[in-house]
Amino acid sequence: MKTQPYERWIWIELIGFDHQAPDFGVADYLENAGFVPEAVSLLLFTPDFLHGHGGMEREWELPMEACSYAARPYGKERNRQPWTNWQLRGLVEQLRSHGIAVYCSFFNLFLYRDNGKQAASRWCSAHPELYEMRGSGEPFPVINPLKRLEDGTLYEDLFVADLARVMADYGFDGLHGGDGYTSPRLSLADADYSDDMVGQFLAESGVALDPGLEPNCDGDAAAMQRRADWIWKRQRMAWIGFYARRWAGFWRKTMAELRRMGKTGYLNTAWTREPFEALYRYGVDYRLLAEAGIDGFIVESGAAGLSAGADGIEYEPSTEFMATLLALKAYVPDTKLICLNGIQDTTEQWDVLSHAPTLIERDIYTLANVYLHEPDGLRRCADGFLACLGDGIEARNWVWINGRWQSAFAGVPRQVAGATFVWSDAALYPSLAQYSDNRQWPAHKFLQSLIEQGASMGAIARAEQLEGITGNICIADLHLWPDEQLDQALSYTAGGALLIAKLDDRMQSALSRYGMEMESGRNEWFAIVRETGGRIVKAISGGQAAELADDETDDKLSWIQPLSYAPLPADFVGDCVQALVKLANAPAVTRFAEMSPMAGFQLDNGHYRLFIRNLNTKYRAVQVEAAQPIGKLEVITDFPGLPLFPEGNRFTTQVPGRGITVVDLFTNP
Repeated sequence: MKTQPYERWIWIELIGFDHQAPDFGVADYLENAGFVPEAVSLLLFTPDFLHGHGGMEREWELPMEACSYAARPYGKERNRQPWTNWQLRGLVEQLRSHGIAVYCSFFNLFLYRDNGKQAASRWCSAHPELYEMRGSGEPFPVINPLKRLEDGTLYEDLFVADLARVMADYGFDGLHGGDGYTSPRLSLADADYSDDMVGQFLAESGVALDPGLEPNCDGDAAAMQRRADWIWKRQRMAWIGFYARRWAGFWRKTMAELRRMGKTGYLNTAWTREPFEALYRYGVDYRLLAEAGIDGFIVESGAAGLSAGADGIEYEPSTEFMATLLALKAYVPDTKLICLNGIQDTTEQWDVLSHAPTLIERDIYTLANVYLHEPDGLRRCADGFLACLGDGIEARNWVWINGRWQSAFAGVPRQVAGATFVWSDAALYPSLAQYSDNRQWPAHKFLQSLIEQGASMGAIARAEQLEGITGNICIADLHLWPDEQLDQALSYTAGGALLIAKLDDRMQSALSRYGMEMESGRNEWFAIVRETGGRIVKAISGGQAAELADDETDDKLSWIQPLSYAPLPADFVGDCVQALVKLANAPAVTRFAEMSPMAGFQLDNGHYRLFIRNLNTKYRAVQVEAAQPIGKLEVITDFPGLPLFPEGNRFTTQVPGRGITVVDLFTNP
C-alpha cells in the first residue's frame, strides 16, 4: 500500500541485478535500497530487444548491448552478464512478486562499443531506410519511428505488433518510451527531410512543393537541401504541425494496443523541453500525446548532471527545468508527471552522487516544490521521482536520497509567497508563429527569465481558472490571449498583477475598455503593474524588441543550446522583477539575488517555507529580508547545520555551492 504522497521509480540496467542468484538478486537489491519502489523501468538500450525477440519456446541470449546500456562491460558491483530471455522473464516475475510495476524501455539507438571497437545492433543496422535523414542528405544512424520500411509499410505497425509480443512474453506491466521514440533526436530544422517523411508531409498537410523542387531526391544532396530549406523557411508551421500529429498518431496506435492488453505507457518528454520548445524544435505536442492515451510523462528534469558539466557541457539549467515543469503541468494538468532525478550514468560518464551531491539535493527540493494553482488550492506538479540510474548505489546513499525525497514532499502550502504565473493553452500556437516570424519571447521565456532574476514564482495557473484563484499573478504575452481570457485577465482584482504584452490595436482597445491607456508605440513591449483591487501603480516600457539577422537564428541546434530570442532592453525584465517583489510584500533575497533565486510559500499565517538556491559553485551568505519582523527561523535541510537567528526583519544563511538551503520563517504575531 502506498504510504507516501509521491511515487518512487527506478530506471536501471540488467547489470544492476544478478542472473546467477535464485531470485536474480531482487531481494538483496530491495534490502540495500531500503524501500520497494512503485515501478522499475528496465533499460534495454536498443530496438533490437524488440525486433530481434525470438519468442520463449527456447532459451537464448539477449544481445550484449541489451544486457547493459550500450554494452558497458562492468558496473560498480559486477561485470556485464549474458542474460537470457528466460532469465529476464524470471527477473520480471520476481520484481512483480514484490508489488513493483515493471516497464521495459529502450532508445532509438543501436551503435555501441565492443572492446573499444564500434558495433551495431543487428536488426537496426539492416534497416537504413529508417535512419533519420538530415536536410543535407546525410543519414543520421538512429531509428525514426515515423518512417516506412523498405516494403512501404509503416514501421509503427511492426513496432506495435512486436511490442505486443514482448509485453506478453516477458510479463511487463507496460512501456516506458525512451528518447527517440517520443521525439526526434535531431531538430525539425535539421531532419527528417527524406523522400519518405516529405512525402508523408505533403500528403497529410496538402502543401504543394514550389516549382523546381523535387518530390524524389534521396541520393541528391543538393536537391534535398533546397527542398529542406524551402520547407523550414516557407512551410515551417505546417511542418511542425505535421510532426505533432504524426507523433500523436504513433502513440495513439501504440496505446490502443497496450490498453487492449491491460498495459500502461509512460513517455519521456522531448529533450528536457517545455511545451513551446518541444513543438518548435521537435514537433511534439504534449497535449496531443496526453489525448492519445498515455498514462504519464517521465519529465527529463535531471539538471544535476548538466550542471556538473557532464560530457564537457557548460549549462546551468536549474531554473529552466523548474520553469519547464511548471509550464508542462499547466499544459497537461491531468497527466501524471514523474520527474527524472539524475543520480549517475556510467555510460554517459557522469556520477553526481559521488562528485556533486548538492546538485541532486537542489533538484529534489526544487522540483518537488512547484505547484499548479487551482481554485481549491495548490497541487504539486510532480507526482514522484525516477532515480536515474539505479545500479551500484550503496545503502547509505539510498538513505540519503530517500530522506531528501521524503523531506521535499512534506507538507503542501496554502499560498504562494510571490506571484502565480498564468498559462494560456490558446496562446501556445500563436506564440509559436510569433517566434517563427520575429523571435519574440514566448511565455516560458519570460517565466524562466523572471525567476532567474529574482522573482519568486513557484506556482502556475491555467487561464480558464483565473476567476477562481486569489493572490498575485503574472501574465506574459497577454496580447496573444483570446478575447474572453484577455477580459478575465484585465478584470482580475483578487490580487496584484503584472501584465506583460506587446501593444497592438486589439490590445490598446482592450486596455481602453478598462480605463487604461499606454503611451508605448505600436508593437512595443510594456508591462502594467496593478495592486489588489485593480488600481494601476506602475507602467513599465519595454520598447521595441531588436531584430535578429538571419545568421543569428540557426535552428539546427542540440537541445543543450538555447534558441535565439530577440533581445529586450536590459532593464525591462529587471524592472518587472522589482515590481513583483514589491507586490508580494513577502520574504525576498536582498544580497546575492542574481545567483540565488528563491521560491517562497506561505504554509500558515506568518509561516513561510523558503527554498533558496545557489547557482554559483561557491558558498554564498545569502541575505533574506521579510516584510515584517521575524520571530524565529528553522532550517529544514541538513546544511548549514547551525541555528539561524533573525536581525529584525532580516537573516543571513549560507547556501552550498550549486545547492539549496530550505528555511522555515515565522513572523512575529
